[in-house]
Amino acid sequence: MNFLRQEQPAGMPHISIKLLRVFGVTGGPDVRFRILPVMLTYVFCIVVPKCFYGYPNQEIAIIGIAELFFLTNSFCGMFLLFLNRHKLAEFIRHVRTFSLTVLQESPPAVVQHLTTQHDFIHKITRMYCIVVMFAAHFYVLTPFLSTLYAFYGTVRNENATMHFALQIEENFYGLQTRTTTSHYLLFGMIMTPTVYLCAFTGTVKTVTICDTTIHCILYFQLAQLKLRIVTQDNTFRQELKTVIKMHQDALNCASLLESITSLVLLLQLILCVLIWSSMLLYFTVSGFDLNFISLIILFVFDTTETFAYCYLGELLSYESARIAHIVYKNGWERQHAYVQKDLQVIIARAQRPVGITAGKFCYMNMAQLGIIVKTTYSFFVILRDQI
Repeated sequence: MNFLRQEQPAGMPHISIKLLRVFGVTGGPDVRFRILPVMLTYVFCIVVPKCFYGYPNQEIAIIGIAELFFLTNSFCGMFLLFLNRHKLAEFIRHVRTFSLTVLQESPPAVVQHLTTQHDFIHKITRMYCIVVMFAAHFYVLTPFLSTLYAFYGTVRNENATMHFALQIEENFYGLQTRTTTSHYLLFGMIMTPTVYLCAFTGTVKTVTICDTTIHCILYFQLAQLKLRIVTQDNTFRQELKTVIKMHQDALNCASLLESITSLVLLLQLILCVLIWSSMLLYFTVSGFDLNFISLIILFVFDTTETFAYCYLGELLSYESARIAHIVYKNGWERQHAYVQKDLQVIIARAQRPVGITAGKFCYMNMAQLGIIVKTTYSFFVILRDQI
C-alpha cells in the first residue's frame, strides 16, 4: 500500500491528489487524456448494452437500471471533477500555502492539532479504500463462484438447469452470456477489469469529495483554536491580523470546494433518489439470491456516500459558523475600538453561510438527507403502484 502512504506537509488531501492523478484530473497536461479510456469504457461496456440490448425479464431489468444509475453517478461524477480540474488545482495551491503557513508560523498547540487530525484523516481514508477494494473482489468473484457451484449441480443432476451469474446485468452486444459457456467466459474477461474500474472510479470520487471537505473543516477548527489562544494570551494587537488571514484562507478554500463539487453533488442528489427507489423496488419483488446480495452492497455504499456528504456538509457549516460564536463568547465588545473593528469583520464573514451545495440549489446537510429519504419513498410508492 505504498500508494496510500502518508505524505508531507500535513494538512493536505494527499491521497485524493494521487488518486485523481490516475484519472488525469491532477498533474500536468501529459496525463490529462487518461480520463478518455475511462469514459469510453463506461459508454461502450455499460451504457450502450444496458440501454439498447434489453433484458430477459422484469426483475433483471430493475437490477440493470439500478446498476446504470449507480455507475452513472460514479463515472459522470468523476468526469465533472475532471472538468473542474483548474479549480481543483487552485484549491490544491491554496491548501498547500495554508498548511505550510500554519506549520511554520502557528503556536505548537495549533500545529499539533493539524498533524494529529491529518494522521486521523489519512487512516480513515486509507481504511475506506481498503474496504472498497475487498468489496470489489467480492463483487467480481462471487458470480464466478456461483456459476461453478451451479455447474457442479448440473453435473450431479442431469435435470438441473445451468445458470450463469453475471457480474453486471446486461445483454452484451448480442452475446448469449446466460446460456453459452464461451460467450460467458468472454463476457467475464471484459467485465472483470470493468468492474474493478467502476469500483475504483466511485472510490476516487467519494474519497475526493469527503477528503477535501474534511480538510476544509479542519482549517476552520485551526482558525478557532488560534482565536482561542489569542484570546487567552490577550495578544490581539500582535496576532489578530494573522487570525483574520487564517479565517479568510479557510473561507477561500471552502468557496473553491463548493464550486468544484456543486454539480457532482447535484448529480448525486438526483441519482440517489433513482438508485434507492429502484433498489427498494427490486427488494420488494424478488427473493433472496445473489442479485439481492449484490444490490444490497451497492445500496450500502450509495447510502454511506450520501450520508457522508450530508454529514460533512453540515459539519462544515457548523465549524464555519462557530467562529462567530467564539468571538462573541469571548467578549469582543470589551476590547479596544480598533480590535473591535477587526473582530466585527470576523463575525460578519462567519455569519455568511458556508457549506457544500447541490448545484447551488440547496446545502448538503442532515435536513437535506431527510428530504432525500422522503422523496425516495414517494417515488418508490409510485413505481410500485405501476407494476
